[in-house]
Amino acid sequence: MKLFNKFSTNTLLITLAVLLITATACNNPASSEEEEHPEPAGVLLKMNGQEIARYEDNSVTGQIEVNAGEETTLIRLFFLDDSGNEFQPDEPELSLQWRDINTAIADVEQHSEDGKWAFHIHGEAQGNTSVVFQLLHDGHSDFDTQPIPVVVN
Repeated sequence: MKLFNKFSTNTLLITLAVLLITATACNNPASSEEEEHPEPAGVLLKMNGQEIARYEDNSVTGQIEVNAGEETTLIRLFFLDDSGNEFQPDEPELSLQWRDINTAIADVEQHSEDGKWAFHIHGEAQGNTSVVFQLLHDGHSDFDTQPIPVVVN
């Protein structure tokens, strides 16, 4: 009888431990499929509904143009999936960031009313620069474009 009680107690403890580990693992956001976010393969920039630049297959076509002392109309950024379909993520932990732009020539301006996937380029002085856009996920970059040319006339 003692052997049966000891065996039953050990079996019960092991079963509870396995259930607890399984339940904890299912609540881990890193392993949950709910927390997956889209994986972009490219980027499309549109101004007034027209494509102005595209980053796809590791190459850039088009450019952003603006006059010195002026600001572009709203530019909307769309990510492209592996099939070339456009999307804009809606996960709150994802955001748009940019880097490597010469702010003496042009600067990126993003106003809260424009939305998180839209921005303006302000021409500071005549010249050429470029900008790299990033998809940030909780503060780290999940995706970077190649430099996209910016021409200020």
